Amino acid sequence: MGKKLIPNKVIIEFDNGVFVSGVILYKVNDGGEITRVKTTGIKNADFSKPLLNGLLQKFIKHAESAEGIQE
Repeated sequence: MGKKLIPNKVIIEFDNGVFVSGVILYKVNDGGEITRVKTTGIKNADFSKPLLNGLLQKFIKHAESAEGIQE
């Protein structure tokens, strides 16, 4: 059995509503042996930064709604 990634958590950092950096925390299953948590940065990963910025806006709107904050 080969190695398999077990994703655990993704941390995304924004500054003034714009994506800055991030990290993914994961474990590796190597033939049934699970490693400790490892990390790798996602700053240079191939993804859409505008999509992440839009995702942040959705999170903000959800939090504002939960707090009763009106625009």
